[in-house]
Amino acid sequence: MSERMEMTKEQKQLLSQTHAQSLKLLGMCNTELYSFLNNEYLENPLFEHTGGSGEPGVTEEFESWYPGDQEFNDGYGDSDKVDPTVKKASMAEDADRLRTCLKDQLNVNHYTKAEWELIDFLILNLEDSGFYPISADETARISGASAETVRRCLDDLRELEPVGIFAENMSECLLKQVEALGVEDEALTSIIRSYLNDALHGRLSKITRGLGISSVTARKYIAFIRTLNPMPLSGFYSGKTSYVIPDVLFEEKDDQWDISLNDGWLGEYHLNEFYLQMLSESTDEELLAYFQNKLKRAQEILEAIDERKKTILQVSKAVLEWQKGYFEEDQKPVSMTLAQAAQKLNLKESTVRNAVSGKYIQHPKGTVLMEKLFV
Repeated sequence: MSERMEMTKEQKQLLSQTHAQSLKLLGMCNTELYSFLNNEYLENPLFEHTGGSGEPGVTEEFESWYPGDQEFNDGYGDSDKVDPTVKKASMAEDADRLRTCLKDQLNVNHYTKAEWELIDFLILNLEDSGFYPISADETARISGASAETVRRCLDDLRELEPVGIFAENMSECLLKQVEALGVEDEALTSIIRSYLNDALHGRLSKITRGLGISSVTARKYIAFIRTLNPMPLSGFYSGKTSYVIPDVLFEEKDDQWDISLNDGWLGEYHLNEFYLQMLSESTDEELLAYFQNKLKRAQEILEAIDERKKTILQVSKAVLEWQKGYFEEDQKPVSMTLAQAAQKLNLKESTVRNAVSGKYIQHPKGTVLMEKLFV
């Protein structure tokens, strides 16, 4: 008689924890997943990240305005049309508000009429981000003012609020904020000035080798940098278009549909080989326990990421199959419940619900919230 295998209490608990972790990640949209993974990366030395921009990289093909109170109708997924006249008026209003906000911080009596006009010129040519990348010499050539006058006015403007305004680039903007906070740290300054791109892309090895610091220390610096404002005028303009970052891409080529996740900007996550080697060689029990705990956590997350991708693609493929008329011929969506979808896919209803929750599909004719395709 064969001996029956039964799961131990610990095995059941582990399976339950793994399932809960998978459901948690499955319910996240890509931007939420990025935030979650970034926090894990900063806290877990066994968790390694490579590639990816750290930004969704929204392009014109991704642009889609979706008002939160919009009802599901025949025109669902179409971008709102903005009256050019209204848009132009809004932009002019924002420009006036910015000019007033900045000039109110200056004492007009400290400037000649020509200098005051130059300040208007500088504000007018400020980028939407709040940066001013044009050199003093080039500004002098364009404006007709002397380079010395331009530098003096720019120096004054760079002392205004919000901190970092008129910085030449992101590095200078961040350094200005560090200075305003009263933080004096040579390594932090070096990272912002010389390794900012590496920091934003998670290339720790270049930072640690270049500055002679540990990866744990580098992660802490990166975490601090992420608390700063990369663009001094972010959120200032009221008339900016809101963007939806699609989670799933439906593309039609030669009458064939291709389905993929819009997750290339997230980069790749894997186990850190250096710390795996340290784990295999260490004889320190306390250190071993620490690394084994971190390794277990990292492995669970990596498995959950893989499972999330497979499930979302499986559900997305089914959605396309059921709603071909909607995606190809602008027909109204076929009535389909989450329970029906779960039964057809042989999945739990909670799994399907998490797979579609908050996920947007970008298709050739627009962008649609996946859960809106269910009743």
